[in-house]
Amino acid sequence: MTKLQQTKLKQIKADLRTLIQKHAQLKLPAPIKLASGKMSDRYFDGRRITLHPRGMTLFARAILEMVDLKRFDAVGGPSIGADPIATAVSILAFLEKKVELPAFLIRKEPKQYGLQKQVEGADLKEGMNVLMVEDVITTGESVRRSIEIVEQTGAHVLQVVCLIDRNEGGREALAPYTFTPLFTKDDLA
Repeated sequence: MTKLQQTKLKQIKADLRTLIQKHAQLKLPAPIKLASGKMSDRYFDGRRITLHPRGMTLFARAILEMVDLKRFDAVGGPSIGADPIATAVSILAFLEKKVELPAFLIRKEPKQYGLQKQVEGADLKEGMNVLMVEDVITTGESVRRSIEIVEQTGAHVLQVVCLIDRNEGGREALAPYTFTPLFTKDDLA
């Protein structure tokens, strides 16, 4: 990463941290159940960032500074958290870097009608290199399941980028892959 990229990323992260702390980091009066099954009284609502025009743009720009786009043929991840991220990265890669990086999403289950696809968007094929994205990762299980689906197409996941790693096993679950969280739960304390 060049010095200019480091400087840009530092500013983007500062702006994103402010947005997350203001809009997406919730301290709850009582613990709630997370998708992982764990209980927590601290909730990160990633969609308050990834579905907000400024937050979505900042996160996508951070990803563009963090990864080498030339290494990837597509960007995507588990629906619904990854959908806006993959789309924003794809659009900004094209508009700002002149790189065509098609987006895809992974359904929890294959569609029961039409073409009955589980992977929608980019047509993943053998030998393609993929960037996986997600908003918040706790245990990493939903991303692991998505990686398995991607790898069944013959594509390879080279890197996983998320907005927030809750530090509850995600890094370990994704250990075979380059895992790059923009923030950890501790960074946002």
